[in-house]
Amino acid sequence: MNYALINDGIVINIIYLSPSNASDFPNAVPMKDDPIGIGDTYDGQYFYRNGERILSPLEEANLKIEELEAYY
Repeated sequence: MNYALINDGIVINIIYLSPSNASDFPNAVPMKDDPIGIGDTYDGQYFYRNGERILSPLEEANLKIEELEAYY
């Protein structure tokens, strides 16, 4: 599973860890499917890029569905 290494609220690296040894890296946060990159920020709950929350692919798809439903 991919993890973001966080230092002072900023993603400093992306690493692959087995969940069984994730506790060896206390500043590692699971990324799930989120497209996180070095330099993004983390507030303890969500990741951000340029001040905007980074959405997972599923969240983006649901947002697009809502936009389309509002259009039709």
